[in-house]
Formats: sequence, C-alpha cells, structure tokens
Amino acid sequence: MPKLIKDFRITEKHQGGMAVVYKGENPSGFKRAFKAVRPDKAVNNAKLCDKFLKGISILQQLDHPNIVKAQDAFTYKDDEDGTTYTVLEMEWLDGLDLQQYVKQKSPKGLSVREVEKICLRVIEGFIYAHNRNVLHLDIKPNNLFRTRDGYIKIIDFGISKLIGESADIVDGAEKVSVTKTETGESTFRGTIAYASPEQWKGEEVTKASDIYSFGRTLHFLLTGSDESSAVVTNAKFKAIIRKCCSNFPDERYQSFTELKKVIEIGEETKCVNPQCGRMLPRDTKFCPHCGAQQEKPKPCKCPGCGAEMLPGSKFCTSCGHGLGDTPPPPKKTKQWKCNNCQRMLPQSYNDDKNHYCCYCGSPNMGFVEV
Repeated sequence: MPKLIKDFRITEKHQGGMAVVYKGENPSGFKRAFKAVRPDKAVNNAKLCDKFLKGISILQQLDHPNIVKAQDAFTYKDDEDGTTYTVLEMEWLDGLDLQQYVKQKSPKGLSVREVEKICLRVIEGFIYAHNRNVLHLDIKPNNLFRTRDGYIKIIDFGISKLIGESADIVDGAEKVSVTKTETGESTFRGTIAYASPEQWKGEEVTKASDIYSFGRTLHFLLTGSDESSAVVTNAKFKAIIRKCCSNFPDERYQSFTELKKVIEIGEETKCVNPQCGRMLPRDTKFCPHCGAQQEKPKPCKCPGCGAEMLPGSKFCTSCGHGLGDTPPPPKKTKQWKCNNCQRMLPQSYNDDKNHYCCYCGSPNMGFVEV
C-alpha cells in the first residue's frame, strides 16, 4: 500500500474485484478517495484500463449532490514498488453502501417508508445523468452509497456509456442460461442479476436499461435478497418492480422522471369522462377537474331472476323484469302430504305414483301447494 498520494497520507485500503480504493488524509484534515485499477488485473488487459479511463472522463462531466464527486485524475507512481497507474481522485464518503446497510440493519429488507426516501433521493442523480445522455449501466445496491447522515450517493460509473451505444456483454453472461418467469423476469443470481437483458446480449442500451437495474435494486432493498423468488409484499412497489424489470424495454418506465412520479403519487389513469381525460392517481374516486366518478359502479342483480344487470339498465336482458317493478311472487309447487300423520313426503316421492304414506302407510293422501 502506498504511503502517500499527492500530499495525502494513505490510511486505508479497500480492494474490489477489479479496482482498489485508498483513503487519504492531508495535514488539514481533508479526506480523499483514490481509485485505481488493480495492477494484477491491469496487466495485459487494455480493455479494462480503457473502461476505467472512460469512466473517469464521464464522471468528471457530472456535478450533482447525489453523484460522487470526481476531484482529479492523474498518473501516479507507487512509492513502494514503482508501479505506474492512473488514479481517480474523489470525495471520501463515510458510511456504507446499500448492500452492507441492508445486511446490517434489516437483512430481510428495509421498510417501505425508508425505501421511498432512498428512491426519491437517488433518482434525482439518475435524472441528472440521463439528461446529459449518460447511462450508469451498473446500478446495484453496492453502487449506491449511504453516508452517515443518510444522504445517498451514486458511485462507480466504471462501465457507463452514452445513450444509443451498444452494451458490452456482461462478464459471465455467456455462462448463464436465461429462464423467464411468468412476470417476464429472469432467473439470474448475484451481481449479474442487476444487468438488463440487452446488456447480457450486448445490444443497444437506453434509459430503460438503467430502469431495469434500478427495479432489481428496489427488489433487494425491500427483501434483502437478489433472488427473484423473494416476495415483495407491498402492492405498490410490487407493481413498480414488475414494470421496471420487464424483459422488454418498451414495457418498462421510459424515464426516471416517470418512475419518480409513480413512487410519489402512484400509477395514473385517465378520467373516465372523455370530455375531461385528465391523468389522475389510480385510486382517485372523483375527478377534481370535472367531478366524474372514477370507480366503476358495481353490477346489480335482477330482483326477478337474479341475473346480473348492467348499471343503469331499466330492464333485465334475461327475463325482462324492470328495476322499478315489484318482484314476482315465487312459483308454487304441489307436494304430497299424508292427512293421517301430517308429514310431507320426500321430493323423490312426488311423482304422482304414490298411493300410501311412506311413514305411516295410510292411503289418506293429498296434494298441497308449497
């Protein structure tokens, strides 16, 4: 581990799969993070180094409170082994990424209220990046960072692309077989589970590609698991995740702005009044603009025959009975009764072939209306 980068004394080292991050502190007490490709991974891997450099150039274009701030990029020669590599200098963040945060605080998932707060904070950062035609393409719980004061930062734009470019096939995707569930979701596990289907295939990526990954991240935040079988019990977020994670980009939300609105007020539907047609929250009972009742009236039953009638119908389409008419009296039937023991014969004996009571044997029988 280097002892010094610039005038920052290195105090910590955090090694990931492809990169290493050092924590540095200068004499004035300012802290910085210094990220570089791991030397053992960089050897004979020009593609990885190019990705890292491109991620640096993209991150330097972004300046938003919900995106980790890139301070500088430079070439550094390690003061221990003499290795030279490119370093990205960023603000140092104290806290936990959301994967660690969920595992420590609530292994079975966060509360709906807390997930809503996290979403509404981090979505602003994605709206900002998308408005500048930058896709993240690696949205997952450990790339969203929660500071100690509860602020959410988007980190690691290492595989970012501009909208319209083709995705690189996700590492490991060629070894995984894709199986669709009834909801259109894949059965991928682990980190690869957060990548959109178009990323697995190396096809063109769009804003909807990040929407997919964000939906998978929502699923993790609410369940503590990246397995599709983990059940989201909240109806609103269950529907949101299902739409985000469709295998077909056109069926997902088309922007984070649209997704934010749904999280805030729920899905919208048009007013049933065609002369109004305003978009309203799905659970609205009366349109605030025209006063039209939005709930569909429940079907009513015919008082005559019991068949369902359309709301507002004047006559039953089955028997012709009118809603305002008095229900017809029930039809009477005749049944054998013994005049000796006064008992009614069972229905099976009412076939006009009886001559004696089945209970007392008396021939004194007669029909009565019931």
